[in-house]
Amino acid sequence: MKISHPIPALTALLPLVRVAAQCPQVHVFGARETTVPPGYGTSGPVVQSIVGAYPGATSEAITYPACGGQASCGGVSYANSAVAGVAAVASQVNAFNAQCPNTVLVLVGYSQGGQIMDDAYCGGGDTNEGLSNTAIPISAAAQKKIAAAIFMGDPRHIPGLSYNVGTCQASGFAPRPAGFKCPYASNIQSYCDAADPYCCNGSDANTHQGYAVEYGAAALTFVKGKVNVLLSGGGGGGGGTGPVSTTSATPPPVGTGGTVAHWGQCGGQGWTGATACVAPYNCVAANAYVSPLPRFGLSCVPRSELCVSTPSVFEFVLTVQYVFSMIRVIQHVLLVSGYSSLCAIPTGSEEARLAFWYGLKLSPSTHG
Repeated sequence: MKISHPIPALTALLPLVRVAAQCPQVHVFGARETTVPPGYGTSGPVVQSIVGAYPGATSEAITYPACGGQASCGGVSYANSAVAGVAAVASQVNAFNAQCPNTVLVLVGYSQGGQIMDDAYCGGGDTNEGLSNTAIPISAAAQKKIAAAIFMGDPRHIPGLSYNVGTCQASGFAPRPAGFKCPYASNIQSYCDAADPYCCNGSDANTHQGYAVEYGAAALTFVKGKVNVLLSGGGGGGGGTGPVSTTSATPPPVGTGGTVAHWGQCGGQGWTGATACVAPYNCVAANAYVSPLPRFGLSCVPRSELCVSTPSVFEFVLTVQYVFSMIRVIQHVLLVSGYSSLCAIPTGSEEARLAFWYGLKLSPSTHG
C-alpha cells in the first residue's frame, strides 16, 4: 500500500528550520583562465589539493567574465573582464571574511585568473587594462587572514620578484612596472616558465596550461606551510557563522561547463556535470547523506552539493546526529508505505513530502 492521502495541515503547522553552517577553518578562492566556462578552470586541481588537505575546508570560484573579446564569453574585452575580475575578487573575499572573520583564506589564480588575483591582493593598479586605482581593494581585515596566494601563468609577471618560480626571465604581456614590490610578497608563489607565451615571451601554449601538473605539489607544500602557521596561531575557523561554498571534505570537481538551476546538483563525489550556478546562486556543500528531496539540501549522491542562494545561511541544513535520526524515521514510513529505500521515492511526490515532514516532526522527540 502506498500513501495516497497527504496531510497538508502537517506542513503548515511545522516551523521553518534554519541551522547555520559553521565557518570552515580554511577557505580557498579559485579564478579560472580566459574563455573557460564558469568554475575553477585549470586552477581546479590546485584548489582541490588544498581543500583535500584540510578536513572541512571549502572553496568557491571567482565569478567574472574570464573573457578576451570572444563571442563564447559574451564578447567582453580582456581589459573589461580583468577590471571586473579584480572587483569580483575583492567583493567575494571581503564578503566571506565579514561572515567568517576567523577563517584562513587562500587565493589561487590561473592566467587571467592569476592577473586578477595579483591585482586584488597586491594593488598597484593595472594600467595595461585601464585600472587606475592603485589601492588594494581587499580589506585590511581580510588581508590578515590570507595565508597564501598562488598565481600560475600570471601575465603580470616580471623577472626578479622574490616570489617567482620557474624558468622565465622575461615579462608577461601585462607586466608590472619595473621595481614593483607587493606588500604581501612572502605569501605568494608565482609560477611561470620561459616557453609560456602569456606570462613570459615564449611560444608554447601547452606550457601555459601545464602548471597545475608541473608545480601542483610544490604549490600545495607552500600553501600548507603558510596555512599551518595561521592555524597554529589560533587564526582558523570557529568564529561566527557564514557561507560554506562548494565542498566540505570532498575536493571540488572540475565541471563540464554550463550552469545549474536553483537547488540543482552542482557537485559531489563522482559528479561530472556543471559546477556553476545561475545567478545569484552559489554551489554549497550540504552533507554526506541521502534523500529524495534536494530542496532541503540533501541528495542521493554521497557528499552532494546543491545550488543555494547567497548570503548562504541556507535553509534546512541539519546536524549529522539529526540527519541519522530523521533518516531512520523516514525509512520506517517509506517501508510501511511500500517503498524499499529512500531513493525509491519519486522526487517531489506526495509520499516524499509526507515522509520528510513526518521525519522532521518525529525525529527530535523520538530519537533526539
